[in-house]
Amino acid sequence: MRIILKIIVLISLTAYLIFAVVHLAHPQEDEPCCAVNYIINYEGEAPPRSIVDKAFVANLLNEKHVRPVGKTLGAVNLRSIRNMLNENPYIDSSYCYYTAAGTLCVGVVPKRPVMQVVTSTKKYFLTDKGSAMPMKQYDLKLPQVSGDISVREARKLRPMLDYIAHSPWHDKVEGYRIDPKDGLVMILKDEPFDIVMDSEQDYERKLANLELFMQSALPKAGKERYSRINLSFEGQVVAVRNTRKNNIK
Repeated sequence: MRIILKIIVLISLTAYLIFAVVHLAHPQEDEPCCAVNYIINYEGEAPPRSIVDKAFVANLLNEKHVRPVGKTLGAVNLRSIRNMLNENPYIDSSYCYYTAAGTLCVGVVPKRPVMQVVTSTKKYFLTDKGSAMPMKQYDLKLPQVSGDISVREARKLRPMLDYIAHSPWHDKVEGYRIDPKDGLVMILKDEPFDIVMDSEQDYERKLANLELFMQSALPKAGKERYSRINLSFEGQVVAVRNTRKNNIK
């Protein structure tokens, strides 16, 4: 008889513990939401500048009149919040959940822009996944490509821009231009000449040739002597002289 009683007590304690754990881990729908915690998760390394931060997400909820604090947990539609966040052009994905203490956690994964594209008809960011994202008033100091270029063509520049971003050229490049005649043109900071690359193909060889030219030939001739440095020819660098009257002869 005592053994049976011990078994009954043990089963009762086990059932109570399971109930307590479940009850504490999952807040009840009639409990009030006490706070909102915003979480920003970046895929990979966090960028130095980003459009999406905690204030950005909080403003999105406020604009849609989503104010969960003080409401019961059951009155807040988590799926509706996720759908609203996922529709934003700057957010890749989102998630929502309640903690045991009744805090609503709203997490987002921002889209990651890698370049700014400026054409004659529109401006946009290109993301690391190759999609276009509206630029609006945001300026993230990313590499800028201007000229007549499509989203598909902009995607082809990604490997070269990634390579330059992790090389000594990173602080020397101001931007890029798509020229009707010369193709891809790289613009250097504090230099009087443009770099004609023609295309992104074989960019490592072209940049190596440019580095050699700037270290050996340019100091002797003087950089003011040239208006363009053409890297589009295999095995050589063609320096085009500056024809302005005040140019060094």
